[in-house]
Amino acid sequence: MIIPSVQNILATGMALTGLTSTMTKPHSVITKGKVLDFAVEECIDKDANQRCTKPFLVSKDTCYQLEWKTDGTLTHTTAEVRDAGSDEIVYYRDTNGEWTPEKGELVYIDFKPKVPATGNSTVYYKVYTCE
Repeated sequence: MIIPSVQNILATGMALTGLTSTMTKPHSVITKGKVLDFAVEECIDKDANQRCTKPFLVSKDTCYQLEWKTDGTLTHTTAEVRDAGSDEIVYYRDTNGEWTPEKGELVYIDFKPKVPATGNSTVYYKVYTCE
């Protein structure tokens, strides 16, 4: 008969609750901040307002969590992840969630307003690695 030690019991409990993965591999924040939505389709508009994130590097087969919130009572924005060199959309998302790029590249995100007659709202965003 094997009698488990306190260390074995704690290790098993941590593994079952997922504490070991968060203790040994914390989320890495890749980028965060605030921008105006992409109602004016330029990263820097004529009034010098920033309307897309600064470019950041993503790695192939790495999971990223995208989160954003748009100010306003009746607003909805979608995230468009674009290649920083070509401006082509490489990923599109309507709600917070995960994205795993198929290749490593330099990207940025714009947040397109989707409710008619809205726009020029502040978007708070955060991109970090998944667990």
